[in-house]
Amino acid sequence: MPGQSAPQRDLNAVAAFARVVEHGSFRAAARVLGIPKSTLSLKVLELEAELGARLLERTTRSLRLTDAGHAYRERVAPALEALADAARAVEELNTTPSGRLRMTTTVEGGQILIGPLVAEYLKRYPAVEVQVHLVDRHVDLIEEGFDLALRGGALPDSTLVARKIAAPGSLRLYASPEYLRRRGTPKHPNQLEKHDCLAMSAQSKPTSWGFQIGKRQISVEVRARSQANSFVVLRDLATAGIGIARLPDYIGAPAHEAGKLRVLLEPFLLAPLPWHAV
Repeated sequence: MPGQSAPQRDLNAVAAFARVVEHGSFRAAARVLGIPKSTLSLKVLELEAELGARLLERTTRSLRLTDAGHAYRERVAPALEALADAARAVEELNTTPSGRLRMTTTVEGGQILIGPLVAEYLKRYPAVEVQVHLVDRHVDLIEEGFDLALRGGALPDSTLVARKIAAPGSLRLYASPEYLRRRGTPKHPNQLEKHDCLAMSAQSKPTSWGFQIGKRQISVEVRARSQANSFVVLRDLATAGIGIARLPDYIGAPAHEAGKLRVLLEPFLLAPLPWHAV
């Protein structure tokens, strides 16, 4: 009747019919498909019943297409080939990465760490276009259309997929030799209360610093001489002798190796924080 949609065909039955025609017999087609001949024959019979027309003339020795069968095969063969091409395209995408990858991470972490990683990835997968966005805020991957975020530290519960991708990084305490000569070197986390500290304002609790004492974790409330939302700024302030900074390895280590900063309270530091691809 006008306005009614066309009935849904069983694609498995259509493909079964096409294989029978291609191989010239039910037995040969069943062997290729890896199914019983009786199952294949039933599929074709069901298709003929749905169409209301006989597609194949069967005898004990031969098999031939009816006029309806010829007309039907001519029209379904390109469609089946298009479906096969679509499946092959998806398989190729799964085996050879291609297309656009939008990723995000923090500004400083990205500036220092991401360049060499992305360069290696692009050399390995030349069909991929990588777009890197550096932002110092929590990005909603779904709402903002990102495929990947690189995040350090503990992850909140979510339905997103996360994989640990890098060796853990530590937050260490650093101070300049000049500051330590002037103010003394703390030997225990509790002594930080008497020191000038440099806090990362982008953290949820900038002045609450965690430490490990034996099997127990403690938090020490420090006095912030200065705060900044940049570890690089905090490193420069520490190097200038303004106070004690808690910095990631990749920010503080070069200044430490150059003798501009010293590492403090190493026995009390928390376990290293992993990086994840989310």
